[in-house]
Amino acid sequence: MAPSQVGTLNKAIRKVLTNGLAIWFGVFPRVTRKYLPEDVEQWGKVCHLEGGDIMHAYKIVSKSMDG
Repeated sequence: MAPSQVGTLNKAIRKVLTNGLAIWFGVFPRVTRKYLPEDVEQWGKVCHLEGGDIMHAYKIVSKSMDG
């Protein structure tokens, strides 16, 4: 779902992703770090599969007063 933007991940999010992937795949964080791209596509709205809720990224999508 739109809108989306391409941007650099901040250091905190990058560290969480790197460590999470390292745990998931059972490798050292330095291994997953080299496969995580610097710039990623960031989505403002994501819909949960099978008709679930729509999740909003507050830094990409402005929130309406009744939202």
